[in-house]
Amino acid sequence: MIKRALIAALVFVAPACRVSAQDAKVSVDMIGIGRMSCAHWQSTQAHRLEGTIWIYGFWTGLNYVAAASDQTQAKIDVAAIAAQVEKTCAQQTSQPLASAVWTTYLESKR
Repeated sequence: MIKRALIAALVFVAPACRVSAQDAKVSVDMIGIGRMSCAHWQSTQAHRLEGTIWIYGFWTGLNYVAAASDQTQAKIDVAAIAAQVEKTCAQQTSQPLASAVWTTYLESKR
C-alpha cells in the first residue's frame, strides 16, 4: 500500500515539477553525495567514484518510477550517463549533483 502511494505521488508530482526541478526550486530531502555540489563531486577521485555510483542508483530509481507509472524511461548508453551529467555540471558547478542528474535525465528522454 505504501509503495503504491509513493509511486502515485511521484507520478503526479514529477511531471508537474519538471520546470521547477530544473530550476532547482524543488525542495527534496536528498541523501548522500547527490545533495553536494557538482564541484564537490569532481573534486577528488574518491568523490568522483562515490558520485558516479550514486548517479547510477538515482538514474535507476528514476527509470523504475517511470516504468511503474507507464512513462517513458530514459534511453541512454550506460557508459554515457556520467559523461552527460558531467557536461550538465559544467554549466553550473555550484548546483547539487542531484539537480544535474535530473536535468540530464529529462534531456535524455527527448
